[in-house]
Amino acid sequence: MWPIEEESSTCSKIFAYSRLIVALTAINSVFVPEIMAIAVNWGDVRILAGVGCVLTTVGQSLFKIIYLIIRKERTYRLYYKIRSLWDSTNDPKEMQSYIMLAYWARICTIIFYLSCMCNVITFSLAAAVNYFRFEYNANSTDNNRNLPFVVWYGKDTSASPSFEIAFACQFLSSAICAATISGLDATFMTTILHVCGQFKLINTWITDIGVEINCEPNHRRKLMMQLIKCIRHHQRMIDVVNDVNNLLTPIIFMQLLTSGIEICLSGYAILDNGTAKADLAKFTSYFISMLVQLLVWCWPGEILVQESQNVGHVVYLNVPWYNMPLIYQKYLCLIIVRAQQYCSITALTFETLSIHTLTVVFNTATSYFALLRQMQDK
Repeated sequence: MWPIEEESSTCSKIFAYSRLIVALTAINSVFVPEIMAIAVNWGDVRILAGVGCVLTTVGQSLFKIIYLIIRKERTYRLYYKIRSLWDSTNDPKEMQSYIMLAYWARICTIIFYLSCMCNVITFSLAAAVNYFRFEYNANSTDNNRNLPFVVWYGKDTSASPSFEIAFACQFLSSAICAATISGLDATFMTTILHVCGQFKLINTWITDIGVEINCEPNHRRKLMMQLIKCIRHHQRMIDVVNDVNNLLTPIIFMQLLTSGIEICLSGYAILDNGTAKADLAKFTSYFISMLVQLLVWCWPGEILVQESQNVGHVVYLNVPWYNMPLIYQKYLCLIIVRAQQYCSITALTFETLSIHTLTVVFNTATSYFALLRQMQDK
């Protein structure tokens, strides 16, 4: 998705830059013609809804790629920092704290990618049905064959072989766009989930400390070492969350800002009375994939808030702090006080990424939808 580091071999660099060029070319081959289609058909709300929802998604991915290229060095630093967290423990039982979240990250990645590819298939099938309906209908007099995505290339592409060439190019470009969009968002989701796993690991360590205190109350030196390890790792994870926020905040802000537009336009296309059955199927598929994309962002943010708050709860409930010396109680109080200020991923510091964000986005989409209805009535 972005250029590889300078220390890599020449072949690796060529391959990385080739991937980047292919992704940008595929995205722009959809993005630019759709902007031109909106400009040409300005005022037609139905075309605006059908083109606008796809254009918004493609514009999101283009922004994310350019942003990550600009902040390449910071992206690599965070990447290596996240990778190093995998070796925080060698105990297989303790590693289960984040291995399970890594498993769910893989499952969600596959689901999101399949939902994106389902859009490519449904849009292409809807256009293919119209194409074969025209070809095998002897009484058809209009030459209104539709491409998978409504675009404007500056000339008529409804005649053969221009139509077939444009159809194949759109299918290939949209497939690459689907892989790019799902790859980027799934990477961000996995990053946040892995940070959540580290907070869960801290909770596992603290619980083990409580068990050891009950079983071996005289091993104070070992207890002190374990407490210090928990405090240092907790501080390290707070710094990691700050780094994630520093990198992803503009991307999350853009995602939340435009998700309401996507849901509004795709919902309008579904509820449009003049929508054919094939168009209804493709816009319904698109609407579902937008919900999956929004959930991919909001679900890890909710887990991060819960796991960072649970650190204080685990210290208070699972460790017999009332029977410990004063120095240990002070250390535990420091952890509890800091855990009360939970860690979260925010969009420019004013919107915390959580399940509640889904409600906010849906309310925004409803407002946009009402405005669009008023425009249609006028």
